[in-house]
Amino acid sequence: MSNSDIEEQIRELYDFNISTSTISRITDSVTNDIIAWKNRPLEATYLIVWMGWYCVQS
Repeated sequence: MSNSDIEEQIRELYDFNISTSTISRITDSVTNDIIAWKNRPLEATYLIVWMGWYCVQS
């Protein structure tokens, strides 16, 4: 999404005005953290717990 798209969405959803320059500063400040998170090393295994139930009615 472009900064102007984000601005429009925020205005429509929250009735709040924010400038595209502010949106740009915010996205610039978190971009490196997002890239680092996406490129983090993954563990070899992960614990998965599946909890489920079902109900049968007659």
